[in-house]
Amino acid sequence: MTRAEKLIAAARIARARKGYERSLAHDLEREHARAMMYGAQDWDAGRDTEWARAFVALRTKVEGAETTKRKASDPLNLTGHTRPTKPSKVERKARAKARPKQETVLDGDGLLRKVEVKGVSLRGLEVQQQRAAQDFARDWESAYRSLRCRGFEPTVSGGGHGSREHLARVEAQDRLRFVEARLGRRDWTVLVSVVIGGAGPHELTSRGAPQHRVVSAEIKRVLNIVAGFYRPGTRHRDPLLDACNSVIEEMQRKAG
Repeated sequence: MTRAEKLIAAARIARARKGYERSLAHDLEREHARAMMYGAQDWDAGRDTEWARAFVALRTKVEGAETTKRKASDPLNLTGHTRPTKPSKVERKARAKARPKQETVLDGDGLLRKVEVKGVSLRGLEVQQQRAAQDFARDWESAYRSLRCRGFEPTVSGGGHGSREHLARVEAQDRLRFVEARLGRRDWTVLVSVVIGGAGPHELTSRGAPQHRVVSAEIKRVLNIVAGFYRPGTRHRDPLLDACNSVIEEMQRKAG
């Protein structure tokens, strides 16, 4: 056999082998597709078979490949291909602590509404006490607002929003000075630490203040004074004064 004939024979054998391999691969692919079809049927019917487990494994592999592809094309997760992991207990507590606190209170019109609480808890306070804390916090924010914020920019005409904002700031500062003079240094310190500093009875007690009930009574007393300043003539309930009045009334009845 010549060299050319040997090459021709080798080429025929290679073609035959390649055709056989293609045929075998095709048969294997058909068999695998048939097995996956049976596995899908078993999985859908709830049967735990080898085919069903193979189908689940294949589906998981395909989904993983698709997710990897989407991650590579979308690193910012704009399409939501990856769900955020569940935060730990420490992270949830930190987020809850940083989140603005809201409480449902009864306003002056008898309607329930949610308000943001920055300092003293509004629960357990009367309406005029709640309003006093809100009025004081509003004046504080207006009085100490930065001169660089919107509303305090220099204006050419001397009018506009800048002058109105500046006037409101000065008026708020005047009211704060009057409140401080009326309260005295001690009660003023209590008011600022509670309403602005966010220190409640529990924290103050942990820092060495008297027991929780005494601190709460002191806070309510200070807020009653503030309520009378912002809304003159506002009547607030004084349990101690009511009790003392009842004793005096009883004394008068017995004497009369």
